[in-house]
Amino acid sequence: MSEHESQIKQYTFGDDVGSVDNQGHIGSSGDQNTIGTAVGEVHGNQNSFQNYGTVNFGTKPKWVGKPFQAPPLPPNFVERSQPRRDVKKLLLETAETTPGTLVVSAIYGLGGIGKSVLATALAHDPDIHQRFADGILWVTLGQQPDILSFLATWIHALGDFDYKPTTPQAASTHLRTLLYDKRSLLVVDDAWKSEDVEPFQVGGSNCRVLVTTREAPVRGAIRYDLDMMNPAEALELLNKCRPLMPMSEQEQKQALDLAEALGYLPLALELAAAQIAEGVEWWELLEDFQAEVARLETLDDSAAGSASCEETRKRLSLNASFNLSLRQLSPEQLQQFAWLGVLPEDVSIGQQTAAVLWQVKPRQAGAILRTLRSKALLLSGAVQPGEKPKYRIHDLMHDRAKELLTDSVNPVYAEELPGLGLRLKEAHATFLERYRAKTENGQWYTLSNDGYIHNYLSWHLEKAGQSQELHQLLQASTPQGRNAWYEACDRLGKLGNFVTDVARAWRLAEQMYEEKPSESIGLQCRYALIIASLNSLANNIPAELIAALVEKQIWTPEQGLAYAQQKQDPMNRAEALGKIAPHLPDTLLPQALEAALAIADENFRVLALSDIFLHLPENLRLKVLAALLAIQNEQNQAFVLSRITPYLPENLLDKALEVSLAINNEQNRAFALSQMIPHLPKNLLAKVLEASHAMQDERNRFGILSQIAPYCPKILPESLEAALAIQDEQNRALALSRIAPHLPESLFSKALEAALAIQDERNRPLALSQIPPRLPENLLAKALEASIAIQDEYFRVSALSQIAPHLPKSLLAKALKAALAIQGEGHRVSALSRIAPHLPESLPKALEAALAIPNEHNRV
Repeated sequence: MSEHESQIKQYTFGDDVGSVDNQGHIGSSGDQNTIGTAVGEVHGNQNSFQNYGTVNFGTKPKWVGKPFQAPPLPPNFVERSQPRRDVKKLLLETAETTPGTLVVSAIYGLGGIGKSVLATALAHDPDIHQRFADGILWVTLGQQPDILSFLATWIHALGDFDYKPTTPQAASTHLRTLLYDKRSLLVVDDAWKSEDVEPFQVGGSNCRVLVTTREAPVRGAIRYDLDMMNPAEALELLNKCRPLMPMSEQEQKQALDLAEALGYLPLALELAAAQIAEGVEWWELLEDFQAEVARLETLDDSAAGSASCEETRKRLSLNASFNLSLRQLSPEQLQQFAWLGVLPEDVSIGQQTAAVLWQVKPRQAGAILRTLRSKALLLSGAVQPGEKPKYRIHDLMHDRAKELLTDSVNPVYAEELPGLGLRLKEAHATFLERYRAKTENGQWYTLSNDGYIHNYLSWHLEKAGQSQELHQLLQASTPQGRNAWYEACDRLGKLGNFVTDVARAWRLAEQMYEEKPSESIGLQCRYALIIASLNSLANNIPAELIAALVEKQIWTPEQGLAYAQQKQDPMNRAEALGKIAPHLPDTLLPQALEAALAIADENFRVLALSDIFLHLPENLRLKVLAALLAIQNEQNQAFVLSRITPYLPENLLDKALEVSLAINNEQNRAFALSQMIPHLPKNLLAKVLEASHAMQDERNRFGILSQIAPYCPKILPESLEAALAIQDEQNRALALSRIAPHLPESLFSKALEAALAIQDERNRPLALSQIPPRLPENLLAKALEASIAIQDEYFRVSALSQIAPHLPKSLLAKALKAALAIQGEGHRVSALSRIAPHLPESLPKALEAALAIPNEHNRV
């Protein structure tokens, strides 16, 4: 039995052993209580979002501890109440009126109109959380989505790190199995083709799919067409983009005129606000914008004769906004913006990647990124603790960057915004060569980690038409004969990337079958063997070995965490996460916490949470507290609280106390509270005392009172009364033994009388065990008489042994005489060995009695 399994089997509350059923589940499950409101934060690449969030105790969103991949709301978020109500109604009402049907709601609208922001706002809505209590999955597709990679991200978010899909069809089928009984919201953002959406329509009857798209026809969708912002919303957005510069009445009028000219498009409004923040006057920007729209209408053939068409007008408005913003860039900055078009859509990059992309120093790359962000040409990306800022590009901006990169832009804008004139394949090849220059001897596996290239190397190789280079990458060996790219990904804890790369290479190998059948079959067999090996590797490494390899710096922390996550058995995964947690840097602890929260078996989830808690920073400890009330089994809740409370800072103790007080089952609540008492400040002890008064079970009530007594002497009389009121003699004896050491002298006599009044001789020694140390001699004599009067020799010896160390000499002789009178040889030996050391002059007599013992074992 493992240490973790043993912890579960030995789990007890107070003095009553908690029941463990034959599946290893502890006790009975109470109602599910949840706390907190978490705000998702974009994390890393490939549409992976993690939920770090803030916790608001008192609310009860049941998705705490569940997958939450939605991005955060933008800093300048403006509530669009009517669209939010409309789409929310579609999601919630269809969920109730069409049971058994997977309902798809699709938000349609122009690019930059705010479809994704509306979906994000819904994902953060408390009513949505309550309805979709098993979590929110999110994927942003774009024009050329990596379907398999995104499906794998969903599989991992649901806690399955073992399944290694090699085709989108297999991954989609596996997701359907994982989600068939879940109540989850599946958000498919920025879909361009209906066939790209279908692999993500995988939920069961209680799931719903929300799609945002410009015009892709989505099978079975209830359509909702999103309109522009209204004037009040547009003005609010412009105000939020420049909070330190409140508008005058005249500026508000000019701002409204500009917003109207911009067609109330949110993206165009943000671009305009960025220019205003840089000092451009409202009227000046409006004039420039109107002149640019006029120029576009004159030069754009598609606009000829249709300037009154609303869609054309919005398109020209957005293009004019882009042009005005891009013209603010220097020629060098414009080229740097264009090179962003070689990146995948919706990816976040930092200054290290940008430095390679633009061939500048990292610090200079950081400055360029900040400049583009200040002009609203880039968005802020997610940042892990200890990392430098990251940035991502809106899909419309990405389209424009790609056009500038390849000179495929409409002549309307090319006149003043010349592109680089590269073919896209050529651009990818050039970018790869810039990275190859960072390798040792041209070997890709020697690249240092910048958070980007290991994720997207195979993607760039495919886009560059270098499939043979990808096959060679996966065949390259280290000097020790091991797979070099696997070793590189493994060292960084990116085994998922390696699997994605193998799947991509496998697909490319299939495509070459007609041209090179033998090579195609050989490669496919190789990739099948690689996947099979990966499936068995992680489960064969013990948790202790994983931790030791990281501790001794033989493995990187990323590598160790990846292996812990790959453990198939939930007990082994929990154990591995607990063992490795002390050796993880702050940047990986959020990932470890997410892996713990994703463990499906609640018993092992709570063990993992309690093991890693000590090593978490405060913001993540708060998240564990929030996750506690999402745990269904209240004994598990109490167990985690008992483990983590000693390590909580004072400012989190009140939150932990709220969690304990919210436990429904009284015995579990009493256990949790009793474990917290030694660590609570006095102002919180009053709350615990109040909670004890409300408890119906006398044992639970006394358990709390006896724990508080040493910290609140004024409640000792009340605690003694509570002990005396316990009907069961064994529990009353135990209660007296616990409270006796803290009683004032005025209560000695009362406590002793209660102990002596216990009828059952088995329990009386327990009651007397803690009372004698501080009794006056007259009461000690009374206690001794009561001990000698016990008929059962075993319990008489127990009582005499407890009282002997506290007896004065005058009473010790009497105790010794009583010991010598014990008939049972073994019992007599035990009593003498306890009493004689306290009465030196009796030692010869005791020795004589010992030597007279016939049984050798007892005599020795």
